[in-house]
Amino acid sequence: MKSNLITQILIVLSFALLLSACSSRVAIQDVNFAQPIEVVAQTNAQGQFEDVRSGLTFNVLPMLEKEGIELSAFSGAEVRFIRNHQGYYFVTAAGFRNVYVMQVRENELRSTNIIRVSDNRLQGPAFNQRNPLIQLIDGDRIINLTKNGIQS
Repeated sequence: MKSNLITQILIVLSFALLLSACSSRVAIQDVNFAQPIEVVAQTNAQGQFEDVRSGLTFNVLPMLEKEGIELSAFSGAEVRFIRNHQGYYFVTAAGFRNVYVMQVRENELRSTNIIRVSDNRLQGPAFNQRNPLIQLIDGDRIINLTKNGIQS
């Protein structure tokens, strides 16, 4: 009887150890997701953006709608993005007034912030990585950005 009880305890302990091993996760801290060079690619007639190097593809139609730009006027235009150290994408283009801060979700990019950077449309924007900031340069203007907005 005593050996039967010990056997049952061992079975329960083994099962508990097995369950805890199956549900454990690995967390890696202090990951730097920064992409030091901006990516520039043209959109196609359907508003699709594709970066061959990274494999990132997305459609800019929701951004065009927010910017009040017709797809026919934007087809072939260059879209620019860069990724900060926290993993957020910053996206803009000539003709935009905003920089879109996008977070990766399962099968989507979702805006976490839309930063109004100009009352006039951007003419020739470019991004630079200045960790922990993203710099937006447009002509003579340099605007320091974080995922939360403009950093003064």
